[in-house]
Amino acid sequence: MEHTSDHRVDEENMHPDYHERETRFRDQAAKLWDKESNVRAQIRTEIGLTEEERMDRYIKAYSGLEERLDEFSSELGREEGKAILEATETLYGGSGKKFPEHLASVANVPDDGLQALMNTAVRSGQGELARAIAVSAYERGGSASGLFNSWASSHPERAAALERIQGTPGAEQMATRTKLAMTPPRAELSDLIPTPADERRAAEAEAASNVTKYAAFFGPTHVRRQVGGRRS
Repeated sequence: MEHTSDHRVDEENMHPDYHERETRFRDQAAKLWDKESNVRAQIRTEIGLTEEERMDRYIKAYSGLEERLDEFSSELGREEGKAILEATETLYGGSGKKFPEHLASVANVPDDGLQALMNTAVRSGQGELARAIAVSAYERGGSASGLFNSWASSHPERAAALERIQGTPGAEQMATRTKLAMTPPRAELSDLIPTPADERRAAEAEAASNVTKYAAFFGPTHVRRQVGGRRS
């Protein structure tokens, strides 16, 4: 069985190993959403920035988030690519010199004769012939493809490899479910402009900072008198 880029898998049929790695990716990407939200909030607290400065700071920060997402996506792709390669080698590896000859000879056998030929190959211990029959059956498709699945399922390692390939989304579905689905949202300029609440908090923070600064210089008693005013 060939694993193609357009191979699609329903979520309930996804291989556990793939599902675990996708979940890890989503957990990592979700943290980038939190960071993007924090970037917006931080820029809004800087009351004195111009609109251009706000966008420049946001774009720089967002580019860093995109780079991290690319890293997570590349890591997932490498891990899944390696798993599919290993599964493919388990299914098709070990083909000897006679495999091409067997494949060519099997091509002339009608669909309804493949099962009998497979039975003969298995009983006589002709592993390469059995592999050639299975591959030919898969390539023909239709009712003949069931013979490939039976051959793969008859051996524990081949069965596990087949499950891995069948249960792993192709590159297109994987990208849709991971990188495209988990890309952090992009802010508009309006999202970076301080709100009245942001301005109030900034003013309160500045006032608190001034009290601390004056207290350190003049002493807390003097600052309390200045803040509280004259008392009768």
